[in-house]
Amino acid sequence: MIWLDAARVAAIVAVVLLHVSASVVTQAPLGSTVWWVGNGYDALVRWCVPVFVMVSGALLLDARKTESLATFYRKRAARIALPLLFWSVVYVLWNYRHAWDQLRPGDVLHSVARGWPHYHLWFLYMLLCLYLFTPFLRIVAWHTSRRDLWWLVGALFVLAGVNEWHRVATGGGAGLFINWFLSYLPYFFCGYLLRTAHREVPLPWLVAVFAFSVTATAVGCFWVGRTYGLDKGLYFYGYLSATVIPMSLSAMLMFKRCAWEGACARRAQRLSQLTLGAYLVHPILLELLRSVGLQPEQGGVLWSVPGLAAVVFAGSLGVAWMFQRMPLLNRMI
Repeated sequence: MIWLDAARVAAIVAVVLLHVSASVVTQAPLGSTVWWVGNGYDALVRWCVPVFVMVSGALLLDARKTESLATFYRKRAARIALPLLFWSVVYVLWNYRHAWDQLRPGDVLHSVARGWPHYHLWFLYMLLCLYLFTPFLRIVAWHTSRRDLWWLVGALFVLAGVNEWHRVATGGGAGLFINWFLSYLPYFFCGYLLRTAHREVPLPWLVAVFAFSVTATAVGCFWVGRTYGLDKGLYFYGYLSATVIPMSLSAMLMFKRCAWEGACARRAQRLSQLTLGAYLVHPILLELLRSVGLQPEQGGVLWSVPGLAAVVFAGSLGVAWMFQRMPLLNRMI
C-alpha cells in the first residue's frame, strides 16, 4: 500500500529532525526562545518511531502472510539481523575513533547487551525481538475479534504507559533490550487494526487530536521540566507518554486518509526502500556536520534546525543509495 510507503518516508524525515532538534532542547536554557523553538520541533515529530512500528505491524500481521516459520525468520534475519550486526560494529568503532587505546572487548559486549552501541540502534534491537515473536502474534491477530483485539491494545497501552511514567519518575534505566519489544506491542497491533479498519475518522478530528497532542507534549515538557527538572519533563517525549500515543495514532490515520497517486506515489515507493539505510547512517553525518560547527543551538534555530535536518536527510539517502548499488554492502541496509 502506497500510504504505508509514504508513512515510512515521512517517519525517517521526522527521525532526522528529532535528532537535530534534541540538542537544542538539552543544551539551550530551559524556557528561552531558542529552547521553545527546539521544543516545538521536537514535540512535532515524536510520532516517528511509533509510526515505524505500526507500519511493521500493518505489513507483517497481514492475513495473507502464510510463510513458514523458517521462511519468515530467514527473511527477517536478512532484513534486520545482518545490518544490525554490521552497524553495531561500525558504531562501536565510530564511538572510539578518538580513543582507540581505550577500546575494550568488555565495553563492546556491554554496549551490545544493552542494545545501545549508538543512541539510535536501540530501535533495531527492539525490532529484532519483536520480529522473533511475530509469527505467534499473527495467531493472536487473526483469531481474535477486532473488538477484543482493541481491548487488548488498550490494556497494553495502559501497562506500557504506566511503565514509562514509572521509569522516568524513578530515574530507572531501560534494562536489557530483550524486554523492550513488550512495550511496543500495542503499536504493532494498532498497525494491523488501523490498516484493516473500514470506518474513517473525520479528518478535522484527526487534525485536532494531533495538534492538541503536539501542544500538550511541548507544554508538558516545559511545565514539568521547570518544576522537577528537564530529565523528568522529557517524559512527555517518550513514545509511550500520555500525549505521544494519541499523536501517533492520529498521524497514522492521517497518512491513511491521504491520496497517494501518480509521481508522488512512485517517489514514495522508491524512497521507502532507502529508509532503513538512511536511519542507520544519519547519525554519522549529523555528528560530522556538528564537528565542523553546524550546531543549530548556537543561533538561528528557527531555520537552522530544519535546514540541517534537510542536509542530513539528503546525505543519508545518498549514502543509502550508493550502498544499494554495491555488492555485499547492499545487504547491510
